[in-house]
Amino acid sequence: ATSFKKSLKAGRRTHRERAQPENRQRYGLLEKAGDWKIRRDHFHAKEKRMKILAEKARNRNPDEFYYGMIGSRTKEGVHIKPQASVKYAQDELKLMATQDVAYLTHRRSQELKKIEKLQDGLHFLGRGGKLAKNTHTVFVDTEEEAKSFDPAEYFDTAPQLVERKFNRPRMETLASEPLPVPDQSEIGALVHAREAGYNELSQRIQRAGKLAAVGGKMQLKRDLMKKGPRHKISKKGEKPVYKWDKKRAK
Repeated sequence: ATSFKKSLKAGRRTHRERAQPENRQRYGLLEKAGDWKIRRDHFHAKEKRMKILAEKARNRNPDEFYYGMIGSRTKEGVHIKPQASVKYAQDELKLMATQDVAYLTHRRSQELKKIEKLQDGLHFLGRGGKLAKNTHTVFVDTEEEAKSFDPAEYFDTAPQLVERKFNRPRMETLASEPLPVPDQSEIGALVHAREAGYNELSQRIQRAGKLAAVGGKMQLKRDLMKKGPRHKISKKGEKPVYKWDKKRAK
């Protein structure tokens, strides 16, 4: 019986919903029955809600008063109740500050690990993906040798590879194993990946610095909650540094 029903369904025609006619394309997609039912239910629910609100407005007592009206206010027709201020004990504030500092420390350690991983995969190039200026100093005996100095001959490599700080093979290696010439599309993809990596590295370094600064401020705020006499030892305009007086333990 089940196979017979499946065979009947297999031969049936698949009915597709009608699309919007060409002369009515300016009205957008053609509304289907399911869409109209949702819109109808939404409209009637809103209409019913408006009737209830109108009935409440008609039966409202103008002399009605309760103490919640004193602190409440309206914003764009919506009532906003005043939020009750929660007061915490000093020990609770210390505990919350400790948790915040621990979270920031954890986030900064994660950023530092990602920074270290990125630095291991990237060579130390200059800002914007350009090669940093080389500082390799070569000493010669006379000024004539300095004027006629040839870096390619000195490093025993091709002139095109002199500016490299890494992967600079010698002429003997180039003669036995010529360097493969990469495709322009491959070079573009590598440059794009390198720039994206350095942008991410720069952003993560800035984020780690901000996390360290915020964590330091929160740690200082937590330390100021401690008891005992203290005095400020930093100068005006500098980062605040406090020193607590030594107290002999009993």
